[in-house]
Amino acid sequence: MNLIQPSNLSPILSRLYRHTIRVNHKNTSLMGGKMGAALFEAYYNRHVGIKDDSRIWEHVADALNQVQEGQLLHSFAGGISGIAWSFLHLSNQGLLQEEELDAQAIVEGLDEGLFEVSMTLLKEGDYDYLHGGLSACLYFLERTPSPQISSYIEQLVEQLSQIAIRFPNGDISWKYLSFNQYTLENAPNYNLGLSHGTASIVSVLSLLYERGYARKRCKELIEGNLRWMWHVRNKASKSIFPNTVSDNPEDQESRLAWCYGDLGIANAFWLAGEKLQNQTWKDRAEQTILHATTRKGPDVKINDAATCHGTIGASYLFRKFARRLNNPLLDEAADFWLQKTLTYLQPEDTEDVFLSYAGESGGYESNPSILDGEASIGIALLVELGASADWDRMLLLS
Repeated sequence: MNLIQPSNLSPILSRLYRHTIRVNHKNTSLMGGKMGAALFEAYYNRHVGIKDDSRIWEHVADALNQVQEGQLLHSFAGGISGIAWSFLHLSNQGLLQEEELDAQAIVEGLDEGLFEVSMTLLKEGDYDYLHGGLSACLYFLERTPSPQISSYIEQLVEQLSQIAIRFPNGDISWKYLSFNQYTLENAPNYNLGLSHGTASIVSVLSLLYERGYARKRCKELIEGNLRWMWHVRNKASKSIFPNTVSDNPEDQESRLAWCYGDLGIANAFWLAGEKLQNQTWKDRAEQTILHATTRKGPDVKINDAATCHGTIGASYLFRKFARRLNNPLLDEAADFWLQKTLTYLQPEDTEDVFLSYAGESGGYESNPSILDGEASIGIALLVELGASADWDRMLLLS
C-alpha cells in the first residue's frame, strides 16, 4: 500500500508547475529546454483541467522557428528530432487545442534530412538514440505511416545490422563510441545502458517491430542482443548487469537508475518480451527488477530526485513494474524511493522546489529539465496521481 497520500503530493506538484512555467529556459530542446517544459505543462493542464495552452504554443512556436531557421542539430535530446517528436506527440495525444492543426504536414519536410543524418551517423557506428544515429526513430514512430517512412526505417535498421558485432555463438552487440571518443575500429567496450547503450537499441527495435517495420531484422537483432546481455551479466555483484564490458567481461557494479543499470535494462527485456511475445525475456525482466528491490545502500549512487538517475526515476520504474506484475514488493520499493524523493524537497520559501546533483565538485544546482530536473519529477508525480504515462515513450519505457 502506498503510504504517501495524493494530498501530500499535489501541493508539491503545484509548486513544480508554478516554478517551471516561470523559468527562462536556455534552449528549445526536448530534454533540456522549452519543449520538455511544454510537454510537462500539457500533461499537467489536462490532469487538472486547465484550458489555456498559450504558453505551450509559445514554446512550440519558438522551437519550430529555430528548426526552420537551421539553428539546431538533428538530435533527439537536444535538437530537431526531439522537438519534432514532441510537437507530433502533443498533437497525436490531443494536447494541443487547435482544430485546424495539421502537425504531420508541418514536419514532413524534415523526414529526408533526419533520415540522411541518421544514416551517416550509423555508418560511423554512432547509434545513440539521444544524440546519434537512432535519434530519428522515435520521431518516425509519431509520423503517419507511409511507404517512404517504412523505407527510411528499414534502411536504418539494416545499417544498424551492418555495424553490429556478431559472435560465434550467435550473440549480437554494438561497440560503444563513448560520445565519439573512439571509432568502430578502436572502441574497446560495449555499453548496456538504456540511455546510451544496447538496452536502448533493443527498446527502439521492439517499438519498430510492434509497428510492423523491418520485423525479420528487428527480431534477429533483438534476440541476439538480449542473449548477449544475459551472457555478460555480473556473476557475483549487487547489480545484475554492468554498465560496460569489454570482449572479456568482468563484474562491474552499476547504479540504480533509468539511464544505467538494472532498472532500465529490466524494462528493455520486458518491452521486448511484450512486443515479441517472449515470456523468457519477461521472466528475466522480473528477476532483475525483483533483485533491484533489495538495493537501498550507497551502491545505488542516487544523489538527487530526478528521473534520469534519481529517486523519482527509481520509484517510477518500480511502480511501472508493480502494475505489470501485481507484486507488493515492487510497490514497497516504489514507495520507498518516492519517500526518499521528498527528502530532497526544498523549503517552501525557496524558489527551487528540487535541486539537481552536479557532482562532487559542483554540489547542487537549479535544473528545470524533463530529463534530470524539476519537470522530470513533476511529470512522474502526475503518473503517480493517475495521469497518463504516454509521455514515457520518449524514455523508451513504453
